[in-house]
Amino acid sequence: MITRKLYLLGGNTSQEEANIHFAKAAGGQDARIALLIVYRKGWEAFLPHYTKHWISEGVQENNISVVVPNEKDELNTAEMTEILSGATGIFIGGGHSATYYDVYTKEPIKKLLLSKYAAGIPLAGNSAGALLMPQTVLLSPHDTDNQQAWNGKGLGILQNQLISVHFSQWQDEPNLLSGLHQHNIPLGYGIDGDACLYLEDEQPTAVFGNEQVKRIEKGTL
Repeated sequence: MITRKLYLLGGNTSQEEANIHFAKAAGGQDARIALLIVYRKGWEAFLPHYTKHWISEGVQENNISVVVPNEKDELNTAEMTEILSGATGIFIGGGHSATYYDVYTKEPIKKLLLSKYAAGIPLAGNSAGALLMPQTVLLSPHDTDNQQAWNGKGLGILQNQLISVHFSQWQDEPNLLSGLHQHNIPLGYGIDGDACLYLEDEQPTAVFGNEQVKRIEKGTL
């Protein structure tokens, strides 16, 4: 029986416990991991922050493939499809959340991600990557260029839930509560920077890391 595995990291790309668990779930020494990021100058130098714990678990460096758009935020669709088709684990990185949204919630990559996840391929997202997973994406005022909260249609892996990242660091509970009421969504999870909410079949199963995940219900307000 297939178990769907989802990792929502709140901000620390290198959170050790979550990354080790993800690498093992992806196959350890036999894993083929697709790392999805957005373009920024010097992005190659940042890769070890993602990969170091995977490699420590035996993942071969040449089996880690990076999907990155060009400077115009355009993806090579053929290359992306080939990488994702062979992946045994997919990790969506962190950075400028609006750019991640524009690149990774559109077709054809949305359909590919949903198909791989439904087939039991572990899917992880850190910060911006985690925010894309629900049906409704909620961006904090701390996370937008104009310091205004923003929402849009996400990947839809999580239904009737909202996700907030850097939760304690950004003191983001008022924004999460406001989002729950605005969109009539019953439940949200606030994930601290050094925490990871791990779900199996979309049900919370464990919390990794040194900080906390807070469950927020709409009626809290």
